[in-house]
Amino acid sequence: MPGFWERAMGRGRRAAGAWVLAAVVALTGAGCAAIDVPAEPDQVPETPTPAQTATPTAAPTEAPTGAPAGRAAPTPEPTPYDGELVLMRIPSLGVEAPIEAIGKIPGANKLDVPQPRNVGWYDIYDKPGFGTSSLFSAHKDWHPDIRGPFYALTELEDGDLVIVVMDDGREYVYEVFFQRRYVTGEMPMADLIWPHEAEDEELLRPADEEWVTLITCGGDFIPTEDDGSGYYVHRDVVIARLVETRLGDVVQSIAGGD
Repeated sequence: MPGFWERAMGRGRRAAGAWVLAAVVALTGAGCAAIDVPAEPDQVPETPTPAQTATPTAAPTEAPTGAPAGRAAPTPEPTPYDGELVLMRIPSLGVEAPIEAIGKIPGANKLDVPQPRNVGWYDIYDKPGFGTSSLFSAHKDWHPDIRGPFYALTELEDGDLVIVVMDDGREYVYEVFFQRRYVTGEMPMADLIWPHEAEDEELLRPADEEWVTLITCGGDFIPTEDDGSGYYVHRDVVIARLVETRLGDVVQSIAGGD
């Protein structure tokens, strides 16, 4: 979307101190720097843990007597799956990258960064498939010649798909609806991690939706070393909502398996 990210950078600013600051830490490669972990909201609505939600869902209610002809009873959602995240696919970008679980940097209140060719899922927050929001990051590039999984993240448009593949073969399919670039120190990490609490209406997640948030570095690049490595001073963010869950047998059928 030509010009979208540049226009998005100038959108509404909150009062001083309300934004959660992101650290600008130079890395050995031209990749993403660690970002500060925001303090949790005073009152975060209780989010079920995987163990709490892994029980079977109640049977769907039958269609009432006299319901319009042809209207089927509601289809139950698949039971949440507390398995391992394996791959992220972004078909429109030709991306298929392994997912690694990451969290905080030991001894620091900062979110860690994944390996150059991996997508990082922050396992200190929620897991896909549980009806809330999940946070991912990956590098744009890495010195001297590695293109990271999110190299072309800014090319994603509304309607493009992001697919998270689990270890049992199921796929969570998300549809992109939000793209924005932030100056690093103005990225609202608290709203991205807990969008049900967001003040920005575009970041306020409806109770009946599940989201994934993808973050990478971008924008202006500052070289800091003689070899050309350095760091980016902006962050690019894409958000997508869950539109389909494909169980392992369905995925196999689509792929032409037995």
